[in-house]
Amino acid sequence: MEQFTFGEAPEIVNPSEPHMALLFLVDTSYSMEGKPINELNRALNRFKGQVCKDEKTKDILDIAIIEFNSEWKVVQDWIPIEYMEPVHFVPDGGTEMAEALDKAIEMVNERSRFYRRSGTEPYKPWIVLISDGAPFDPVDQLAKKINVMVEKQKLAFWSLAVPGADTEVLHQLSGKRVLNLADYDFAGFFDWVNKSMRAVSVSSPGEKPKGQELPSTVTIDDLM
Repeated sequence: MEQFTFGEAPEIVNPSEPHMALLFLVDTSYSMEGKPINELNRALNRFKGQVCKDEKTKDILDIAIIEFNSEWKVVQDWIPIEYMEPVHFVPDGGTEMAEALDKAIEMVNERSRFYRRSGTEPYKPWIVLISDGAPFDPVDQLAKKINVMVEKQKLAFWSLAVPGADTEVLHQLSGKRVLNLADYDFAGFFDWVNKSMRAVSVSSPGEKPKGQELPSTVTIDDLM
């Protein structure tokens, strides 16, 4: 197999196979300082290696990462998971979420269009929001946009509530797909995401993949 360095990473591998787009939208505001950000960095970098142990998942999964605090930044543009570069988030600033959310939606929509232009059938993309706080800016209009996309089966939007998060806002964005993290066990959460991606890889686009059991340190946040 031809090998690529990070700078030579292909836009897509095995374009004849269906592909999955997974975007992590990560709160790196100052409140994530210390154990939360350290555990998150460690777990997300480990996630790449875990995914790549499975050839099928490795070949169909593309990843992107956006961080947000007082500003937003595309940390990793779309790339096959095998070529994902290590992350090292450094917390700073407040929690300005709206523009980062808007960019995340734009990116998954563009990735789906890219797949179709490439003759590649897309799975429903995932956005996973990870946050420990409450946004300083309103997200009402973006929540409506997200909810429409979810209803039309064009997106799966998950929120991971790190201790301290405003779950009311997260429910506004994710509906029932809000998960509570205990003890900053990001490793357990990313193991669950990895297993979920494996389930997607053995399903067909449009087919509901088999659900994966959550680890004991991640629970579903029930709506009031």
